[in-house]
Amino acid sequence: MRLNPARGRLAVALLGGAALSAMAMPALAETAPAADTGSGLSDIVVTATRSASSIQKTPVSVTALGAEEVKRLQITNVKDLGQVAPNVKFTQVTGGSAGISPYIRGGSVTDGSLITSEPDVGIYIDDVYQPRTAASFIEAIDIERIEVLRGPQGTLYGRNSAAGALKIITREPGATFRLSTEAAVGTWGEFSLKGNASGPVTQDGKLRAGFSAMHRERDGGRQYNATLQKAVGAENFTGFEGQLVYVTEGFKAKAKGFYSHYSSDGQYAVAISPFYTGSNYLAAPPTSGSYRTVLSPSPSFTNSTQYGLNLNLEADLGPNTKLTSITSWSHLDDAWREEFSGGVPWAALGITAPGYMALFDRTSYMGDSSFTQELQLKGSVADGLLTYVAGLYYFNEKGTQDVYSTIFFGPSTTNYAITTDSYAAFGQVSLHPVAGLTVTAGGRWTEDKKTFNAMMGASPVNRRDTWRNFLPKVGVDYQLSRDVFLYASYSEGFKAGGYNGLATTLTALSTPYGPQNVKAYEIGFKSEFFDHKARLNVSAFINDYARLQQQTVDNLGNFLTQNYAGLHKGVEIEASVKPFPALTLWGNAAFNEAKYKRSAETSAAAGSYVGNQMTSVPKFQYTFGGDLVAPFGPGNFVAGLNYSIRADYYATPDNLWIGHVPRTDILNGYVGYDYGRWALRVSGKNLTDQTYWTTGFAFSVVAPRFMADPATWRVSLGYKF
Repeated sequence: MRLNPARGRLAVALLGGAALSAMAMPALAETAPAADTGSGLSDIVVTATRSASSIQKTPVSVTALGAEEVKRLQITNVKDLGQVAPNVKFTQVTGGSAGISPYIRGGSVTDGSLITSEPDVGIYIDDVYQPRTAASFIEAIDIERIEVLRGPQGTLYGRNSAAGALKIITREPGATFRLSTEAAVGTWGEFSLKGNASGPVTQDGKLRAGFSAMHRERDGGRQYNATLQKAVGAENFTGFEGQLVYVTEGFKAKAKGFYSHYSSDGQYAVAISPFYTGSNYLAAPPTSGSYRTVLSPSPSFTNSTQYGLNLNLEADLGPNTKLTSITSWSHLDDAWREEFSGGVPWAALGITAPGYMALFDRTSYMGDSSFTQELQLKGSVADGLLTYVAGLYYFNEKGTQDVYSTIFFGPSTTNYAITTDSYAAFGQVSLHPVAGLTVTAGGRWTEDKKTFNAMMGASPVNRRDTWRNFLPKVGVDYQLSRDVFLYASYSEGFKAGGYNGLATTLTALSTPYGPQNVKAYEIGFKSEFFDHKARLNVSAFINDYARLQQQTVDNLGNFLTQNYAGLHKGVEIEASVKPFPALTLWGNAAFNEAKYKRSAETSAAAGSYVGNQMTSVPKFQYTFGGDLVAPFGPGNFVAGLNYSIRADYYATPDNLWIGHVPRTDILNGYVGYDYGRWALRVSGKNLTDQTYWTTGFAFSVVAPRFMADPATWRVSLGYKF
């Protein structure tokens, strides 16, 4: 690793300042709270139902991680969440290296790198929906907790949350001063520096402020491009967020601004040999001989800048009634270039020539702005006999994208301009007729209006479409005993129809695909044993899709987005135990059966997928982990391991070998030492250096796969006050 002088001086200055602060306040340092060594498992309060409640008393399949757990489990990127929550997977999109494709219970996204695409999983930061978000965005945030909600969240969250939701809650500035810093080095010359500071601005503590910032960079080395003769994978990320909070009796206002910039030398596809004639898809070799070596003659790049403002107002209208207003605006500029074939040998086309050719080169420039406004009223009546949440929601997004492609040496240009206006009214009431019993009913009415203008070459496409839907939800839950909680629910999910931005014909581009609908049934229980030293949560669900939006590619290279009916049945288990104060053991598992039942289209190509496995749904998934916090000398020795097993799955609905992802076994771990306010960590991901890919597709002699990260390591030193 090469540490340049400027970075070195910055790290020394920041950590040196922290050290001086510690020496200036020895009494505070000596009495700093040690790591949690309580005898029972910690409880996390979540807001999955838009009201604060213990995770063990919330009738939703939700995995929640506090700030310390996020750090301990090395969640520096949303892609890491797939290791700690069942039936959850976040992968990088195949266009550029900034975007993410979220998957929860099989719900996915058609293609997250295009402005025409929308996910099944809603991503929310402080209850604000994020329509276009990069994978690295959480690095610059001072996180209080992360909640992963599985199953349709249509009633209370609505927009594009048909499969689930990811909620990220930032730490709000408090009435006392707080400071934390961390510097780290790692694989491929990685260097990162992060700092958070918050506290009161006025003497009475009513006005508070917070600021967090992050810078990370790494050299190339993730892969080697043998054609361009250089290491690739270099990245540079800078982001910050500022908050102002004003709190007085019965009223709170929170304003937030954020900015992030991400750049890299792009993503590189790994070409699979077009000369392979065997039937064992796992044996199909990369043309280069290694997934760590790529051959594309075209350089890639990614540049993504995002910034915005949020305003959250809360006012008590009475002793049991609160009105909340959430307003947000954000803008994204995103540009990338990628050569998807990965470099195909000239011999594949019968041409005797050395080297490799680019058969699928694409460059994109996108500009996107979004605005949201939500009004939310919640409270209770009749001494708590009835609680309710009701609201109005508006979302507007305007964006353009210019896509320049060269496929099999033929250039083409497509320009998109799309505007979405989404309106919703929602409400949910919960009746508590007897102690421990709650009966809930709710619904959400949604209308999405889209205007789509495009140019494919010299041919225009102009459309205005509207999709409407009403989403009901009913549920019942019962606190059977102090430590056993039962629940059951029926809900529906919806995502509006849209446009195939990858279409290669004017007819396909001008024909929208239909909306997505799912009916979801779920039962489950949450339990604790042995004086809160053991915990077991189990849920079983059925997701019945009437129209599931899926994308694939045919043998001619035409990308298709079509609707299918599908049935997904599964069981999810989460467990943890603390046999003694220093040790916590935990694990989760998922068992699935998911297939396409029939096609909602009339074409033969669509019907060919009936009976296939649904995309990105492994038949089983297990994760086992343990964390140790043991007194050693003047501080605490800390260590942890987690081992994840995910069965093979198909990344595309055609279930072809190129998109068949093999079983993966991933081992992560860390060791460290905490002394007072200081924390030292040495951590690693994919410690066994398993080589695997996340997706792939094929047509003609083009057959790329996209590699997941190999083994990586990181050393960090942090200070907290």
